[in-house]
Amino acid sequence: MFDVRYEGLRIAPSYAAMRELMQEGMSLEDVKTILEEGFDAPRKRKRGTQEKWLHIGKKTYNAVVVKDYNEVLQEEVWLLTHFGKF
Repeated sequence: MFDVRYEGLRIAPSYAAMRELMQEGMSLEDVKTILEEGFDAPRKRKRGTQEKWLHIGKKTYNAVVVKDYNEVLQEEVWLLTHFGKF
């Protein structure tokens, strides 16, 4: 479950993002799909941060990731900071 990778880096969720994923019944595989198949969000984010949107049915899902270093894994990761739908 925690070996899902995007652009060669592991996706590691923050505590808040994990709660958001669980509320929507989604997984890190779904986040990977949004990041790979989605389009850039119309709003600007800080450098190194990516926000992607993907339309699925009548809903739009969004994922926000930022490059970070994980001390436990001792590697650079994409930290999932937010997951939502509207």
